Amino acid sequence: MTFIEVEAEIRACLNTIDMTADTADPKLRDMLKVQVNNLDAATNALVDELNTLNEKQAQLRDLLKK
Repeated sequence: MTFIEVEAEIRACLNTIDMTADTADPKLRDMLKVQVNNLDAATNALVDELNTLNEKQAQLRDLLKK
């Protein structure tokens, strides 16, 4: 699986958990929503890190061409 596919799968799972949480007991719903938000933030951090690494890789390629 590529990173993009993994990210899509994670986001799909988070959406499923989020929708399921809406039908749960209020205390459980709140706990699930917090976990969904935490995992979403972690996923965003991974995407940002990958973008940073891709930018650095492009810069290194440019330097190697010179």
